[in-house]
Amino acid sequence: MRKFETGKRYGEHAVVFEITKRTAKTITYAAVYHAGRFNEKKQEEKKTKIHEWDGREVFFTGSEMVEA
Repeated sequence: MRKFETGKRYGEHAVVFEITKRTAKTITYAAVYHAGRFNEKKQEEKKTKIHEWDGREVFFTGSEMVEA
């Protein structure tokens, strides 16, 4: 099963999500805009529940679904 790891970034679009903390059922993430560029901006951290779908972990951020 693919799982989220602390310190890694996930996402493919303009917004990337960095995992800062993890428990068995929840993660804490921060949205990163313009990742890897000089104007990189990190939003405040938020906590959400982890869901398991077809052998991978996912979480929802309002309008987006992020896969491990």
